[in-house]
Amino acid sequence: MQRSDVVQAILDLYEAPSYLEIGVETGETFHAIRAARKVAVDVKFAFDLDAARTAVAGQDVHFHECPSDGYFERIAEDDRFDVVFIDGLHTFDQTLRDLLNAIQHLRDDGVIVIDDVLPPSYAASLPSLEQNIAFRKARGIQPIDWMGDVYRLVFFIRDYLPGFSFATLVENHGETVLWRGTRALDAAPRSVEQISRMSFADCQFHRDDFNITSFDEIMKRLRGR
Repeated sequence: MQRSDVVQAILDLYEAPSYLEIGVETGETFHAIRAARKVAVDVKFAFDLDAARTAVAGQDVHFHECPSDGYFERIAEDDRFDVVFIDGLHTFDQTLRDLLNAIQHLRDDGVIVIDDVLPPSYAASLPSLEQNIAFRKARGIQPIDWMGDVYRLVFFIRDYLPGFSFATLVENHGETVLWRGTRALDAAPRSVEQISRMSFADCQFHRDDFNITSFDEIMKRLRGR
């Protein structure tokens, strides 16, 4: 499934949804989304920003070219979103900050979607793009496919956010969907340090922790909240 298909289906659960996207780049997902209010945040948009603003003149659509941390520092405390899509810098540290900030600005029945949580290879799971490029160059592997260590975030959610239910789509490269719903914590949660050291191999050995589920089933759970 395309990212926009997943996000749009969730947005359609709301009458007049407010949507936030962190990490927009070319705008492939953001431009395809329909919502009453849309907010895009990226350090550097990979499209003509003036043309994009002209195209949505008169609509409740906003573009913020800045780091996501800076955006969250500036917005009003009571600013809330129905759906937040996180697809920014592909590191555990930054994605964790984006997630915690997003939770602070999520409506009670809101949903967060996190992209790139199931790297398809060791190279794709390397923490930095520079490491990914160097490894692929040494091995003669093309093209570049980088998801970073965002996968560690799912282990954090599992062990430290009992107020949220979550599931990871089986239909695409890995998107984890979160919504408020109390669940039991594991009897022996990992420490944050342990999570920060987890590797690509752990994605394979502990795939059950990702709660991989069909999108139809995820939508059924969201409708039944």
